[in-house]
Amino acid sequence: MSDFVDHSAELDKDGEDDNSLASDDELDPQSGGKASKDDGGSIEDSSEEDEEDDEEEMAKVREGFIVDDDSEEDLSDGERERRRRRRRKRRRRELETSGEATEKHHDDDELDEDDLDLVMENTGRYDRGPASKRQKRIDEGLTDIFSDEEKEAADEEQTPAGRRGLMDEFAGFIEDDEFSDEEGEQADVAETTLRPGSRPGRVSIPGVNEEQLGEIFEIFGDGEEYGWALEAEGFEEQDDYEDRPTTELKHVFEPSELAERMLTDDDNAIRARDQPERFQIMRKAFTNYELSDAEYELEETWIVKEMSQIREKFLANNPNLETGFRRAVKKVLEFFVKDELEVPFIWQHRRDYLIQERKRDNSAAASASDEFAADQLLTQDDLWQILQLDIKFHSTVEKKRNVGRLAKDLNIDDNLFKDYYSAASTLADFQDLWDYLQFKFAAKIKDLSVTHTGSRAQHDENDDDEQQDDDPTVVSHSKRPSSRYQQFETIRSGPLYNLVRSFGITAEQFGLNFAEDKKLHFPEDPEEMPLDLADQYTRDPVTKEPTRYSTGEAAFEAAKNMFSEEIFHDLRTRNFLREKIVRALVRMDVFATEKGKRSIDETHQFYHFKYMRNLEMADVLSAPETFLEILQAESEGYVSLRFRIFELETFFRRVLGNFISDNMSDIASAWNKERQSVLQAAMGKLIPLMCREIREELRSKCQRAVAQSCRTALRERLDQAPYKPAGFELGTTPRVIAISNGMGESRKDAIVCVYVDDQGRVLETIKLEDARDEGFRTGLADIVRRRRPDVLCMAGFTISANRLQKDILDVISLENLTVGGEDEGGSEQPIELLWANDEVARLYQNSERAAAEFAELAPLLRYCAALARYVQSPMLEYAAMGQDIVSIELHRLQTLLPEDMLREAIETAFVDMVNTVGVEINEAVKVPYVANLLQYVGGLGPRKASGMLKAISSGQNGYLNNRFELVSNEIAGKTIFMNCASFLVIPWEEQDVSSAYRSLEETEILDSTRIHPEDYELARKMAADALELDEEDLVDLENQGGVVAQLMDDDPEKLNELILEEYAEELLKNFKQHKRATLEMIKEELQRHYFEERHELKRLTEEQVFSMLTGETRQSVAPGTVVSVNIRKVGDRYLVARLACGIDGNVSSMDMTSRTDMPYPAALFYYGQTVRALIKSINYSTFQADLSLVEEVVEDALKHPLSVKLLRENRDPRKWDDYEEDKDRNQFAVKREKEQRAARVIKHRLFKPFNRRQAEEYLAPLQRGDLVIRPSSIGVDHITITWKVAKDVYQHIAVLELEKETDYSLGQVLKIDDERYSDLDELIFMHVQAKARKVEEMMNSEKYRQGSKEDVETWLTTYTEANPRRSNYSFCLDKKHPGFFDLCFKAGQNSKIVTWPVKVIPNGYQLKKAVYPSVQDLCNGFKLMYQASMKRR
Repeated sequence: MSDFVDHSAELDKDGEDDNSLASDDELDPQSGGKASKDDGGSIEDSSEEDEEDDEEEMAKVREGFIVDDDSEEDLSDGERERRRRRRRKRRRRELETSGEATEKHHDDDELDEDDLDLVMENTGRYDRGPASKRQKRIDEGLTDIFSDEEKEAADEEQTPAGRRGLMDEFAGFIEDDEFSDEEGEQADVAETTLRPGSRPGRVSIPGVNEEQLGEIFEIFGDGEEYGWALEAEGFEEQDDYEDRPTTELKHVFEPSELAERMLTDDDNAIRARDQPERFQIMRKAFTNYELSDAEYELEETWIVKEMSQIREKFLANNPNLETGFRRAVKKVLEFFVKDELEVPFIWQHRRDYLIQERKRDNSAAASASDEFAADQLLTQDDLWQILQLDIKFHSTVEKKRNVGRLAKDLNIDDNLFKDYYSAASTLADFQDLWDYLQFKFAAKIKDLSVTHTGSRAQHDENDDDEQQDDDPTVVSHSKRPSSRYQQFETIRSGPLYNLVRSFGITAEQFGLNFAEDKKLHFPEDPEEMPLDLADQYTRDPVTKEPTRYSTGEAAFEAAKNMFSEEIFHDLRTRNFLREKIVRALVRMDVFATEKGKRSIDETHQFYHFKYMRNLEMADVLSAPETFLEILQAESEGYVSLRFRIFELETFFRRVLGNFISDNMSDIASAWNKERQSVLQAAMGKLIPLMCREIREELRSKCQRAVAQSCRTALRERLDQAPYKPAGFELGTTPRVIAISNGMGESRKDAIVCVYVDDQGRVLETIKLEDARDEGFRTGLADIVRRRRPDVLCMAGFTISANRLQKDILDVISLENLTVGGEDEGGSEQPIELLWANDEVARLYQNSERAAAEFAELAPLLRYCAALARYVQSPMLEYAAMGQDIVSIELHRLQTLLPEDMLREAIETAFVDMVNTVGVEINEAVKVPYVANLLQYVGGLGPRKASGMLKAISSGQNGYLNNRFELVSNEIAGKTIFMNCASFLVIPWEEQDVSSAYRSLEETEILDSTRIHPEDYELARKMAADALELDEEDLVDLENQGGVVAQLMDDDPEKLNELILEEYAEELLKNFKQHKRATLEMIKEELQRHYFEERHELKRLTEEQVFSMLTGETRQSVAPGTVVSVNIRKVGDRYLVARLACGIDGNVSSMDMTSRTDMPYPAALFYYGQTVRALIKSINYSTFQADLSLVEEVVEDALKHPLSVKLLRENRDPRKWDDYEEDKDRNQFAVKREKEQRAARVIKHRLFKPFNRRQAEEYLAPLQRGDLVIRPSSIGVDHITITWKVAKDVYQHIAVLELEKETDYSLGQVLKIDDERYSDLDELIFMHVQAKARKVEEMMNSEKYRQGSKEDVETWLTTYTEANPRRSNYSFCLDKKHPGFFDLCFKAGQNSKIVTWPVKVIPNGYQLKKAVYPSVQDLCNGFKLMYQASMKRR
């Protein structure tokens, strides 16, 4: 029995070791106590011990004999160690034997857990069985409290002998102690909970010996005291723990967080699937993407047709390329659908299928000097277009399958449906078929729906959900037909349908007449009048009971509705009307709404289409931006876009002739009249339906056109190589110093420089002094000489940056600053200063990314860092923007595009250019800035790119040795490898052929080229032929880097001697592969590895710099535009003015005024004055403009803007409604006059219909200087301007209006006191805001004191009492007289306080009729005035 217990109890139910029974000594069956244990902690296996000793020892154990510990202590150290080893060996053998026995009798002989516990308890070896996983973790956790080291015994061998606890050392002492009852219970608990199997291995602490360690644990415990408290819970969890699901990310994070980080189950599935990520995203909407052979042939035909229409002009100019074009389209489609190849791979490695080689004269033999010449059949844009068409076709196939599935379930025999189903090719066609089935077979669909509903219920009862989910018919039409179809089905199945037949022609017959445009079927007239015949259907013909139709009119109206609905759903009618009539005759008109009539004037952005008429589809497609603007204006309520059929009445009469009867009688006329009514009702629904389809089609095409413009614009930005340093190849990363002065405000904004090295690291930032100081020159020269940059770049936010550019150029010239390298001539050249595009830097400087990357730098320094990195690599900077890339303005209407369409256009541009340049994969693993590009590599995407980076970084080396490791290390599948391999660059170290590095088997020189691994052998063959090597030579070269490396070290130009034409012919003959263009690419790559194909960094044009620094465009400040300017200088014969954008304008004496009584310019103009001016000309490079201030010229330009003149000159009069425009203008003028008579209204943004109290309440929460314009109580020739002087202080200024056209129109001249202004804006700027600035200046002065006049007087009294012999003065606000300050002064302790009023005037202060321009001048004037008054006394 003991053997049975030993074998069974030491194994769990799975036959694994039960560690809880592992101990060094067995329990004494007589005493129930433990024998003492030795302190051996290491695990050894001594094969030198005699097995007979082990057998003897095991026999003693079986008989119940235990070695006495006291006698063991008397043994020598060697004997004690041998005994320990025998015990360990014995236990291992027991475990092996028990394992075999348990495995042999597992099904029949093993006791269950309750019986096992009972046996163990009766034999004195009770243990609770295997600890749960949680219990084991708790035990390990408790052990870790006292030990930072690993459990060596557990690591070396997972056996009970290897889990010796610290309590083993003290077992002998515990046995000899005498316990009290309470202590005995505690000992029993400890004995139960601290079984050797669950105890930790020996713990050691550096510097602490065994004795000290024992004392520590005796005092503080071993961490197992609380293990018993968790033991019960561990047993409860033991059974179900293994079945408990593992914790996943979705159990910890919110779904939105997982989706944002692309860690959902769907994202992981995309990573795992061996299919390009972009393909998976595009195709995820389709339940079944696979096509049958017949469907694929249809797709080929359809896409060829669509692409031929898109490239119609190209094919018209090159008719000899049409056959090759069609063949190329089909081949590209095959690459997409069957080979799962992405656009970059096709463009790079299947180029031979995209071109048509020009035939060479067969009479001449091929030679190496022959240049390869071919015509490009498809562009990259065409490849993306084909990919989009493939998705569109699959959407059509999805719809077709749904329609076919429904027809199959209905089991119908309808020839018309079959004919059109086989010929249908568009979504509109299949929607017609779907509507046709829903209308004509509504009853069957209802029955089918009921059948499926019952079937689904039965499935639910049988818990057979999987079969139900796989039934496509349930999903496609489990929804019942709408009630609209049910009412027609009721008519069709009832007697009233006979009245429908009484029209003498069916809808199908009419459709045939309509499609053929002749009467193939003639209507037959009944013998009764329509209503007389309809009266028969008011009662049931059998029961004579009243029907649902109380009158004949109601019954006949229902029959007419039924007939018109049949015509509406007729397939021939719809198809012919859509394809032959509507698309050819549709016209679009734009009508302004009441809001549009009021708001859209000649300067409005929507004016150019306000009265557009008679637009055809071709007109819309030729100007897609205009159509999108029309839709935008319509959504905002400005206009209404209406569709109509050109000459609709003529068209309708022509159609009606094939529908009515030719009979001549009253009955025939009555029935023809009803037929006409039916046809009008049908066409009244058909034509709007077709127009809605055309509207959405045009919207989609116009959006695609704008998206294509966005793609082109971004692609041009990305198609820029780093700035080319002097003496280096294109593509070399330069060292850059970026400079900016920010807003350029003198003495406020600093001039900063940032140096970025060729690794993209910011190594130095400095702050320069003002450009007018000598320190600016020395500081700039110093950093340039120390850092030796390759280029200087700059940008800014205002025109002051243009002045800074001139200062920097002066420093470069005076200090003779040169570049770090030398040009080809060997002489140093001056360092270049270029304008950098700052559209990325402006967004970057305040972004979270910038704060994380350069937390210690100010925003302007981050701005400069981004400028420098843009010069180093525009592509990397744009890619680093991530989702914020949509903030870059690529097209003025890009906000009108769906976001996913815009992002798709952006992504395709990145894909094109990133794969052109390639990505250094090992650099991407190390540098996140470079890793941003990886998602655009062919076959990858954001999910697969992150997975690839993680797989490489967590690999054995943390990098890729060669491209093939992508497959061998299971980083990428075959399809992904094919798509991405050649675009992942692994640079080849430029070393000698004998270098150990280049002889490593892991490296491959071709991995540094654009050559795809599928063409490596071809490349080696070309290299060997160029070197004229035989096979023996090739074997020798394998140990020296290979034949390609030998060619690189020898002379790559030898490849030019190869006749590639012969290679191509052999490949085509033997392998059926077109490789002529590929051979050219291989030759170029072997000569120049991954040579730079991008254009040089584009210098900004004058207009681009102008827009960057002013925020204006050529259109907004074009010659002929009227703008507000501020006079900055008044000369004897000229004026200098400044526009709001910072441009300086010159005004000659001839362009100042038409008045002849002006003696000199200062008599009419003064510094700071704001006037309106006409831009005569503008120089975008110097930021200078010529202006005219002549009143008549300015007024004429306002009434007839140049943009409107150009619009009228260029527009087609057939497309514009001049009559309607004049009519609306006159009506609005009359209406506006009436409204002004009822209530004074001024068209200005600051006008409010307030009274005095309302104006003050409105301004109360606003800032000082804010104002409102309101009606005046004086009369219709006055208005009032109320502005906030200070808190609870408001000034009300009465403005006299002169030269008024009507009583309620605004005067052309506005007068305040003696000052005259030409408009409200000038008055506000020159008078109100000028006074507000002076109030602000006074209140910021040190002589101004807050508080009331009494507070100031108290302060003056206190001051003079403290300083009896001194006088003082101060200003305070006169709240009783807004617009005035009180000047309070006290000339000594015994003098009285005197107060003088100070009036605030535009651009100054008035004290006793004397005017002072500033507070300082006012103070000086006051002192002089006071001294003069004292002298007079």
